[in-house]
Amino acid sequence: MLTMVFLVAAHATCFASSIVLQWDADTDPSVTGYKVYYQADSATQPFQGTGATQGAAPLDVQSLTTATITGLDPAHAYYFAVVAYNASGVESSYSNIATVPELTPPTVSISSPAASTTVSGTVSVNAGASDNVGVTKVEFYVNGVLKATDTATPYVYSWNTAGLASGSYTLQAKAYDAAGNVGQSGVVPVTVAGSDTTAPTVAVTSPAAGSVVSGTVTIAATASDNVGVSRVEFYENGALLYAANTAPYSYSWNTASIANGSYTLSAKAYDASGNVGQSANVSVTVNNVVADTTAPTVSSFSIPATAASLTVAISSFTASDNVGVTGYLVTEGSTAPSASAGGWSSTAPTSFTFSAAGSKTAYAWAKDAAGNVSAAKSAGVTITLADTTAPTVSSFSIPTTATALTVAISSFTASDNVAVTGYLVTESSTAPSASATGWSSTVPTSFTFSATGSKTAYAWAKDAAGNVSAAKNAGVTITLPTTTKNFTVSDALLALKIAVGNVTPTSTQISSLDVAPVINGQSVPDGKIDTGDVVVIMSKIVGKTVL
Repeated sequence: MLTMVFLVAAHATCFASSIVLQWDADTDPSVTGYKVYYQADSATQPFQGTGATQGAAPLDVQSLTTATITGLDPAHAYYFAVVAYNASGVESSYSNIATVPELTPPTVSISSPAASTTVSGTVSVNAGASDNVGVTKVEFYVNGVLKATDTATPYVYSWNTAGLASGSYTLQAKAYDAAGNVGQSGVVPVTVAGSDTTAPTVAVTSPAAGSVVSGTVTIAATASDNVGVSRVEFYENGALLYAANTAPYSYSWNTASIANGSYTLSAKAYDASGNVGQSANVSVTVNNVVADTTAPTVSSFSIPATAASLTVAISSFTASDNVGVTGYLVTEGSTAPSASAGGWSSTAPTSFTFSAAGSKTAYAWAKDAAGNVSAAKSAGVTITLADTTAPTVSSFSIPTTATALTVAISSFTASDNVAVTGYLVTESSTAPSASATGWSSTVPTSFTFSATGSKTAYAWAKDAAGNVSAAKNAGVTITLPTTTKNFTVSDALLALKIAVGNVTPTSTQISSLDVAPVINGQSVPDGKIDTGDVVVIMSKIVGKTVL
């Protein structure tokens, strides 16, 4: 098993980082190299990360046992794993997973009290905080000393100033995320003043008592004080929802996040001396339509087991949903698509096009109007594409001159994307069909022309699919020697017997008696003895010239 060691996380800028990984070499002797897989924000396998300078996962580092990955966004956590592979490309399972946390600190600010204000009594110190992943806690400091920690919104610290000496104080907040990144607010100066014993008055003005509400509802309140209201707090069934420091006092209450039923709303108003006024309770009823959280189910999905094209027919694709199916999608990847991804169709597709030939798997998905996406149903197909590529004749050579109709072929080579199955040489430049006569499964070593003179031979190759190559040609000038042999009547008689089929000639007899036809005064043997040869022999015996 591969063991990976995380070495360095060097931050080049606020937008990029580099990671150095190192692992133990695999002891399997068949291992020829390693690949690094990575992915942002999720340990779900397989890792399919993008964004690194070196490219998308996996990164082939060949035989190295260390890798530097650069160009990663420090605003995301990353997960890394290494696999070994052999000469056939077969990969091992993942190594241990190395994790690099995200590096972006939260932002935090104190929203109240305002800078340079005068406060007294119990003061609500409110902070707003956000993070690219999530805030885990907010700390409140007075004069640089930690006073309180809040782990949930709204982030509020009730600062009791009653026992403090009058004068200037500083307030500050720090926010933390799960990766340990820390964000710090600016310093807010305030002045602690003397005491006030008159409590503010406060009332909830909306929603009205007895009303039925749903969705996001505005809770509003009015408050007044003899000196001044420092904050107003809103409560749901006695639990703090929100604190506001400036008028108008309101809060957007999201009722979709709570169960339907009766709820009591109230408000409290505070002044700078810590005096508290309590509103009357307002009862309302929450009635929200329950959201659809049930995903569709793909009940059938079928494609042929074999195909000769990248586009295959879908013989069945059916899906059902508790409300209704609104989209259908087929992918080559097993990762569930989002409801907003491209390619969804309102009707079940009847075909699907793969990216390449081979053993392939298609995955069928369905979605509903609420954006719920089904689990996949898969089907496999083996795609074998037809061979349409013709062979190529790369070389073909014969002598430039010859003294016989049969000339030697000094070279004839051809190649094909699958295999060459036939070779042919012709005198014609017209491409022969794959079923024509004369094709040979081996390269011919000679070719016989039909006549003397300046001649051209054309070399062709074919494959098992019947694809025929373009021709490669070569020229030769053939001049036959003048025959000076003296013939007798016995020679003429023997030639006649052979021509009419009474005698089967020997190779020596053919060589001696094959003198026809005569072209341009030259004897052009054609490899057989017929009556034309008898006529030429008799003409030579009686001393006549055969034209």
